[in-house]
Amino acid sequence: MTKITAGSEVEAYCTKCKLVLAHTVVALQGAKPRRVRCNTCSGEHNYRPNKPAGKLAPTKKPEKAKSATRKTRQSWDEVMQEASSKAHKPYSMSGSFIEGDWIEHATFGLGCVQAFIPPNKISVRFADSTKTLICNQNR
Repeated sequence: MTKITAGSEVEAYCTKCKLVLAHTVVALQGAKPRRVRCNTCSGEHNYRPNKPAGKLAPTKKPEKAKSATRKTRQSWDEVMQEASSKAHKPYSMSGSFIEGDWIEHATFGLGCVQAFIPPNKISVRFADSTKTLICNQNR
């Protein structure tokens, strides 16, 4: 077995590369490597001989918190099901909209107004993105 000294090479888990790679020993603690530098990415970190084990399963949250999170993270399909029973306004720059209004945009399709941004803009969630649109533009 080869004696490990500062400057010698060892295999260690790289925290940047996320792989077990060749490292150069930077510091020792007794006869064992303490700090190493990755020969691939030059990242310096504590010596880890193997890839760390995966994290434990998260603990269960109370049902109340779970249902509250569910409502705020609806999929677009769930939102569209709710929207089918509500009135839709056609979008125009001169139109007036409030949070929660459903609008029909000629290019982006059906969207829901998420917020009013003073003095004359709205943030609208569409199926594939969120857009900022002009409103209340009187000429």
